[in-house]
Amino acid sequence: MFRRLLAVSLALVLLNLTAAAAPDAAAFDQAERSAAIAGHSLSKVHRWLHEIALPKIDPETGLYIADGKWNYRDTAADCYPFLTWAAWAVDQDALNGPVRSVLHNERRLCNVLGRIPAPYDFKAKKSIEIAREELVFQASEYVKDGLIAIIEVTGRDEWFDRMREIEDDLWAYADIETPFGLIPSKNIEVNGEQIQALARLYTMTGDARYLDWAERLADYYLSQEDWIPQRLRDHGCEIIGGLGLLLGVESVHRPKKAQVYEPRIREMLDTVIEKGCTPDGMMVNRIAERNLDRPYANLSDGWGYNYVSYLCYDIVVGEPVYRDHIVKTLQNLAKPQYTDYRWERESIDGFADSIEGALYLLNRLPVAEGLAWVDRETVNNLVDHPTRLENGELWGTMKLQANGVRTTLIHALMHTRGILARPWRQGLELGAAPRNDGVAVVVRPKDDYRGHLEFDLPRHRVYMGFRHDWPRMNTLPEWFTVEPEQKYTVRAEGAEKSQVYTGRQLHNGLAIKVKSGETLRLIVTPQ
Repeated sequence: MFRRLLAVSLALVLLNLTAAAAPDAAAFDQAERSAAIAGHSLSKVHRWLHEIALPKIDPETGLYIADGKWNYRDTAADCYPFLTWAAWAVDQDALNGPVRSVLHNERRLCNVLGRIPAPYDFKAKKSIEIAREELVFQASEYVKDGLIAIIEVTGRDEWFDRMREIEDDLWAYADIETPFGLIPSKNIEVNGEQIQALARLYTMTGDARYLDWAERLADYYLSQEDWIPQRLRDHGCEIIGGLGLLLGVESVHRPKKAQVYEPRIREMLDTVIEKGCTPDGMMVNRIAERNLDRPYANLSDGWGYNYVSYLCYDIVVGEPVYRDHIVKTLQNLAKPQYTDYRWERESIDGFADSIEGALYLLNRLPVAEGLAWVDRETVNNLVDHPTRLENGELWGTMKLQANGVRTTLIHALMHTRGILARPWRQGLELGAAPRNDGVAVVVRPKDDYRGHLEFDLPRHRVYMGFRHDWPRMNTLPEWFTVEPEQKYTVRAEGAEKSQVYTGRQLHNGLAIKVKSGETLRLIVTPQ
């Protein structure tokens, strides 16, 4: 009897070990593939940072002259944030040295109306005088495209302070009268940006003024009968994403106001699908440009940016109102028409924006066809072939090229599940893949490597103060995150024992040491 029980017990143990090994093997296989992809991209970003970008910091002023100038509509808004992202991801010494100093210097040299800045004249060594409307536009661009992107990964640091002081003064000097109070601009792009910034400032500070101002802008548009945004690409899609995010924040903090906004926002979203989408679910540049006889003409590279608002709506109402539509849109990316589609007439910025929007959606809806599309399009149009790491062409630093760096980083961190290796070294490969509720991690260095792995936090809550991880623009999506006080088991492949760490410890850094030619494989699981 004892022998029979022992045999049964051993069989059950072997069965459990086999069952455990199967998901481990599949997860490690996926992590191996991801390590090659992310390793190539992050090493290329590392080269770009040191060989191309950092040398563009002006030695006299300390400003980043990415395109030969320092202004706030392009350089500060679109070039500087992704210099900052690159340094944050692959070289923290650069982040806290010359990259942070750019912020100190623009703050010191460029303020003209309170703390609202203007472009800098390097010959005259002073700020350039520009019209009030342009001043507001450039400051709003800097806040939304620049500083928001940075604070999404750095939290309440000096970049947050800069964002808050500019916003405070934009609204202190607001001079355009509306039935709902003074606003700083009538430009729909600016106002969409402002809603996105103010919603974040409210949840990060609890200061009710920011939500009041955001509502002032939302009321300005939503009170207009039959108002629907016409432009569905950049410079127009900001209002769609802004209203979706605001609805999410209001649903938590001012639910009665959310109930007022919900039917108007639903009307806006439905109309955009009805009049601005092709049969594949792609959006056109402007609603008036839709031509069902030519469904691949005039497609907007901002289609994914707009759909984040639809995902916010679904979370707010607690029903998958738009989920199936978005899933089908992502599945349609498998059609041959979307292979190397000429977004913005084949501009790198068009590829970068379209892929970025898709990544925002795939973070919530991991559709296989969409995942294959972003992998292929990133290699074909942003990163170059993996065999060309040492001699491949690097990006430039002007705004369109900088957006390529931005999307490359978002895509790479999808393949690491948000895990970073510090310090980064050329030729290092790092990848990760989901495994049940944990993650499988692969590290493969070109040379002996000693460093640590930094795991991501639920930044939406810890940094941004959001109760839900609202789908939103200008962020690095979260993939695998660790709760600071939660305990996690870390098991190395082949090791007899596992180790237990808190999420805070994993975020602060898991020490690793890997010899050249060897591969470290880890399973990280919440207890």
